[in-house]
Amino acid sequence: FDLRMAIYGHLQRLDLRFYDRNPVGRLMTRVTSDVDVLNDLFTSGVVTVFSDVLTLVGIMVMMLVMNWRLALVTFAVLPIIVGISQWFRKNVRDSYRVVRGWIARINAFLQENITGMATVQLFRREALNFQRFDDIDRKHRDANIESIFYYAVFYPAIEAVSSLAAALIIWYGGMRHLSGALTIGSVVAFLQYSQRFFRPISDMSEKFNILQAAMASSERIFKLL
Repeated sequence: FDLRMAIYGHLQRLDLRFYDRNPVGRLMTRVTSDVDVLNDLFTSGVVTVFSDVLTLVGIMVMMLVMNWRLALVTFAVLPIIVGISQWFRKNVRDSYRVVRGWIARINAFLQENITGMATVQLFRREALNFQRFDDIDRKHRDANIESIFYYAVFYPAIEAVSSLAAALIIWYGGMRHLSGALTIGSVVAFLQYSQRFFRPISDMSEKFNILQAAMASSERIFKLL
């Protein structure tokens, strides 16, 4: 509410030349949907991320207490996760920035054409404007598909790393068990903990969706302000 009021108050004070250069539909997007995305971040994203981080830290502590050597073997896959997450974060953020831009273009085009329908029909531009809208809408769709592609790669990659960690636990834990230094129960416990270890990571990666959309929206809002 406060952010919407700040944006609206700012728009009231801008020079009229600003409205010659910026379509009203684009400004409506800043006041409405961009602020909604930020709201989603605080209502469903932040609290869950804190919970996931606490769970992750608790699991890591328990694994280190149980057997620090086997815990380090399990944590050996963390650099791979960091690398995948960095690739995902960079590309998805750029993708969401493009998506928010095309949403603003759609809103601006709709607002101008609907409010100016008499002018559109007077100059017989219905077919031409429909083609222009089709082009904008298609580019918006393509930008969404691109963002979905990164998720389609990211989640299976995390699952593959999880399987790799389980394989390392079985391999190293099996050798330690054969030498009498580790019990089967400890190996099974580590396998269970490793599954729990990757669940918060997957949950936090889901929140990347909300976080990246919110970052893209906040850039546009603060640029306007």
